[in-house]
Amino acid sequence: MVNKQRLYWTLQIGGWTFYAVVQIVFSVLASDGQGVNVQRIIFLAYEAVLCLMLTHSHRNLMNRWRWLSLPMQRLIPRVILSVFCLGVFIYLLRIPVSMPLGIFTDSAFDVIKIFNGIVFYSFIFFLWTVFYFIYNYFERYNTSLKLEASVKEIELNNLKSQLNPHFIFNCMNSIRALIDEDPVKAKDSVTRLSSILRSTLLLNKRKEISVKEELELVSNFLDLEHIRYEDRLNYTIEAEPEISDALLPPFIIQSQVENAIKHGISSIPGKGYIRVEVFRENESLR
Repeated sequence: MVNKQRLYWTLQIGGWTFYAVVQIVFSVLASDGQGVNVQRIIFLAYEAVLCLMLTHSHRNLMNRWRWLSLPMQRLIPRVILSVFCLGVFIYLLRIPVSMPLGIFTDSAFDVIKIFNGIVFYSFIFFLWTVFYFIYNYFERYNTSLKLEASVKEIELNNLKSQLNPHFIFNCMNSIRALIDEDPVKAKDSVTRLSSILRSTLLLNKRKEISVKEELELVSNFLDLEHIRYEDRLNYTIEAEPEISDALLPPFIIQSQVENAIKHGISSIPGKGYIRVEVFRENESLR
């Protein structure tokens, strides 16, 4: 994972260095072949360092005042005012260096030049702020997606681990009762229970299984529950053949069937009926 602080300083230093280089290139091109003005290069390098320091301070204040959490109608006026103040600051802070280097001299105090300079630097700082907010909004969005995915992963893992211990306990008791009464059926029940337990262990490592695999799990589960409830539990499982290879999260159907037995079949005095039906509806699996 990229170190955020290192990335920030890489972008800061790289961005303002690029700004200084562009300024120097344009300064050389505008010199009409008179060569490189060393004083001008020193001044532009100083200006880039100054911009870096001001934007870093601006970032710290924005984070301290939690501007990233503000709605747009409250954020925009603050950004406009702050970048204007930054434009004023950098224009004034340039003067103590520009005059000893012989750059601008008295023209630095020209009203039109002051206004144009403040507007120019305010625009530069506005662009910097926009890029900073865009980066953070995308980062937050990606973080929220990752958190959402993690939550779904946790929910899925919880669902996978929800094979009710009482179900296993009841199955073992039912099988125990069948050993003397119907050994063949008891043997078949042990096979079904082992198949369910094996599926539970294997499916914990998978995020998706086929409809066919899920329905086999459900069928084994219902057959074992039928031993306990006998005629009180009747069921059918229907699925369109062409969707047998369609994928879905493990235990999605099984958990619904388990709830139907727990809150339906077990609480009614007479016979109950569970119908499991899987089909395609438009582009969705129903």
